[in-house]
Amino acid sequence: MKIYSLGYQNLSVELYVQNLVNAGVGIILDVREHAWSQRPAFVKSNLQKALSDAGMDYCHIKQAGNPSQNRKTARNARECLARYREHLRSNRGCLDALLLMIRQAEEKGRPACLTCYERKPKECHRSILVDELVKLDPTIITIHLEPTLPTLSSKKLKARPQSLAANAFLSPALLPFT
Repeated sequence: MKIYSLGYQNLSVELYVQNLVNAGVGIILDVREHAWSQRPAFVKSNLQKALSDAGMDYCHIKQAGNPSQNRKTARNARECLARYREHLRSNRGCLDALLLMIRQAEEKGRPACLTCYERKPKECHRSILVDELVKLDPTIITIHLEPTLPTLSSKKLKARPQSLAANAFLSPALLPFT
């Protein structure tokens, strides 16, 4: 059984959604404590709309989020994640709920993806969730999506029109900020 993982840090919502579509994801399981972001495209209602427009379902699982007290008072990422692991020991219900959703998604042929902010899975509580889910069901195969920005081929770069001043040298005295 496959489960994907993706953090939206430094991604546009378009690139985020396109990577999910490319992977064949059918449901996004938002494992943030609060489905809010300083980036408006990733606020729950906006994200849910963008995913729906691409044919994907969305579910916010608040109880799987890393409590803000952990995040705000930890001295570093390692301590924060250790605290989250402790938090899960008294919050096993969220793992059962996640596992049920993952299995239902798999049965429908539309795999699930855990999502949160942090791009690198080892710096995010998603990695701990995945570890614990694999303990409950060893058939889980985790795929951490690593989206990259599309690059233009060198042929396309050469074909781009250049400014007349592209190769000109400006004396520092002529620059407006000197």
